[in-house]
Amino acid sequence: DLIDHPRLLALLDHLFEPNYLLSQTQAINIKPGEDPQQLHFDDSFYKVPRPRPALAASIIWAIDDFTPENGATMIVPKSHLWDSQTLPTQDQTIPCTMPAGSMVFFLGTLWHGGGANRTQQDRLAFTNQYCAPWLRQQENYFLEVPRDVTRTLRPTIQSLMGYSVYPPFMGMVDSMHPKRVLEKEEG
Repeated sequence: DLIDHPRLLALLDHLFEPNYLLSQTQAINIKPGEDPQQLHFDDSFYKVPRPRPALAASIIWAIDDFTPENGATMIVPKSHLWDSQTLPTQDQTIPCTMPAGSMVFFLGTLWHGGGANRTQQDRLAFTNQYCAPWLRQQENYFLEVPRDVTRTLRPTIQSLMGYSVYPPFMGMVDSMHPKRVLEKEEG
């Protein structure tokens, strides 16, 4: 439900062309005593000079409350607009505080990083990254998720995994829509 939440999809529909893709999913658990994560932007592996439009978007779901003390994600406001030579410092960051159950959505060009956890409790989050429909995903869901499992997923998640076509034909399998592969019996 955190991968294809309706409000999340509405934001992605506004940002990207149809058939955008789920690029990566992961759980992030910041343990007590962990140092801050190095600042980074999530679509840096796409070697397109900045400033540029975002090629990806990131979502972080707070499973636990995010506080300045327990490792709230630190963001650098307006850094999504920076060029390739500008680098952030920790003193430019602000904590993204939010209660458990909340979500933060940001462009893949925004500099950020997990904060230090100075508490005695873990800080758990679930993060999804999405990319424009014509880009390669970070995770190869065709190999990672068995077809029999993929068949049980909602059509929206199947499409996000890559069982979709970016018109006119990117993503096809044997000159056909990749969902046809899901219809075939494996043998």
